[in-house]
Amino acid sequence: MQIIRSFLFAPGSNSKLMQKALTVGADAIIFDLEDAVAVSEKEKARALAAEIVGRGEHQCLTYIRINSWDTSWAKADLAAAINAGVGGIMLPKAEDPAVVKAVAGLLPPNVDFIPLVETAKGILNAYAIADCSDRVSRLAFGAIDFTLDIGADYSKTGTELLYARSQLVVASRAAGLLPPVDTVFPDLADSAGLETELNRVKQLGMFGKLAIHPKQISPINQLFTPSAEEIEDAIQVIKAFEEAQNKGVASIEINGKFVDYPVVAKAKRLIELSKLKRAERVD
Repeated sequence: MQIIRSFLFAPGSNSKLMQKALTVGADAIIFDLEDAVAVSEKEKARALAAEIVGRGEHQCLTYIRINSWDTSWAKADLAAAINAGVGGIMLPKAEDPAVVKAVAGLLPPNVDFIPLVETAKGILNAYAIADCSDRVSRLAFGAIDFTLDIGADYSKTGTELLYARSQLVVASRAAGLLPPVDTVFPDLADSAGLETELNRVKQLGMFGKLAIHPKQISPINQLFTPSAEEIEDAIQVIKAFEEAQNKGVASIEINGKFVDYPVVAKAKRLIELSKLKRAERVD
């Protein structure tokens, strides 16, 4: 399972924006055939996104967000994406485990699969969705549609989203998936608000974030890339624990903090994350 910090959406009907998205430092690009595309442009967008993916002129991982599975476009979206050699599929409005499993069964072995959970039913079924197929690598959260579904106002405090985010974290962990990817931050002018939200969702146990503009990529990548101090501490934990383990000891104290197997596992994961390249700042 590939570790990804940032997923940047680009509308599948706009060739210029899709090609620009491939160059701005995001770990993954999502060519969107769903919400960002007008009904009259659905077939055109499908062909255009597939064409750009098929060129293979990019280093970042490419996903296509197909239309909801209950629409008339979804099956053709999926077929075109697979034929183009897409790196991953995002399924919107994921709420029925049977549907998610059916879509997963249509994917080639090398295609990543991310169900996007955006409704109350999806949140309640989060574990079943996460556990329905070994093709699911992680879940993603769509907060704007979720708040609309539950009749809540979308706010920057995130109070109305706390339960849903936590549910996705717990369900993902229980199913053995990577941590869930957080929703987009819609206010492009509020960089401080984005930073606050990034810290909040990281604290909850989410990892990575969906983005709607290139200028959001650098803050996202930086937040989910370990600092030099964190890396140094992790190396110290691993080294000290291995030395203790060789002496038959499985729990030690380092700088006043208790260290055992779970703490070491977390330190090793942090080292893995540190190997990711930091994205350059995008203005």
